[in-house]
Formats: sequence, structure tokens, C-alpha cells
Amino acid sequence: MTALPQFRILWKDVTRVSEDVTTGMTEEEAVATTRATKPMLVYIYDDKADGDQRIVIEEDKAFGDEKVATGARFFDCYRIDAESAAADRSLAKHTKRLPALVFLRPNYEPADATFGRFSAGKVFSAMCATMKMDYENCVATVVKKQADLMKERAGLDREREKLDRLNTQLNDEASAAKRAALVKERDALQAKLDEADGKLNATEAALYVMKARETATAS
Repeated sequence: MTALPQFRILWKDVTRVSEDVTTGMTEEEAVATTRATKPMLVYIYDDKADGDQRIVIEEDKAFGDEKVATGARFFDCYRIDAESAAADRSLAKHTKRLPALVFLRPNYEPADATFGRFSAGKVFSAMCATMKMDYENCVATVVKKQADLMKERAGLDREREKLDRLNTQLNDEASAAKRAALVKERDALQAKLDEADGKLNATEAALYVMKARETATAS
């Protein structure tokens, strides 16, 4: 299953992920004062390997899966080279086997990791498990609802084809009375489509609002 263009994962290149621990601050204090706005999906690559390992992830079949691409909308997705990752307190222990995919909680604690070839099923399961630690959102439920929304959007696309036909008729119609009727029909359909599209956009946006748990689970 290939992800639609709007679900294409945009990897952000970074040289660090975790916030620095201020001098004199314990790890526990650092967790309390430094927190990301989302969980993180971090791809660690070997920049000394043959070929450009940095961009390999863009063609990985696991991330072309619609479920994975949908779930990734709940994460900040980063790419980092192994040397930089080795100096990052949250990633250092995951640099022995490459490539690596590390799931981090918003407090920068590792939640899961997978290495080598990535499977869509394993990546998606790790996404769901990571989200459950800190958020009420159920990624699997969102995937199902997103699929339903896409079906509704397909229906609107078919309605837009009718709009195109009306515009063609308008261009070919010589009768003023018939043109007026076509304009009325076209404008009514356009208003209907605009309203439906707005509702779908609002429904979709609501799916991805992060809902934090009152008490996050322990790692």
C-alpha cells in the first residue's frame, strides 16, 4: 500500500535530538524541565557506509505504507548520522547496529528501537506503543478514520467532475435563460462542495490533536 502524497514523511536533518542537561542538573531534573511537543521518530544512519544512507529512508517500503505514514503525523521525524547520535544522551546506546530507528517519548526517553531492515508492521506497532505511553490518541483508530475520510474525499472529487461538466456546458450554451439556470446549479454545487470540504478538513485536523494522558506510563 503506497502512501498518498499528503502523507509523505518529511524527515528533518539534525545533529542532535535531546536537550542538553544544564550543569548541576540531574537527569530527573532535566526530564522535568525539558520536554518536546511530540514523541520523536529518529532514523540513525551510517554516513561512512557506501552510498548516501541519509536518503535511503525516503525510499524504504515501510514508510510508504499508509498506516505508517498516517501514524508518523503524530511524531517529529528526524534523521541523524551515527557520529552525532553517539554524542546524544537519548540515542548513544542505539548506534551499535545501523541503520537504527529509535522512538523517543516527549521527555527524550527511548520507548522502542528497531534495526536493519524496517517492516511496516513493526514500525506501526512501535508507533502505537510509544503514543500510548503519553497520549490518549489511538493511532490504529485514527488510521481507520483517516481511511473513511479519504473515501469521502473521493466522493467530493466525483462531484467536482460534475462541476467541470457544468462549466463546459456554460461555455457552450448560447441561450441566456439556460445559462442562468446552469450558473445557479453550478454555484449551488460549488457552495455545497466548499462546505463539505471545510467539514472534512476540520474533522481531519481534529484527529491529529495531541491529547496527553493525565498520568503518563512509566518507561
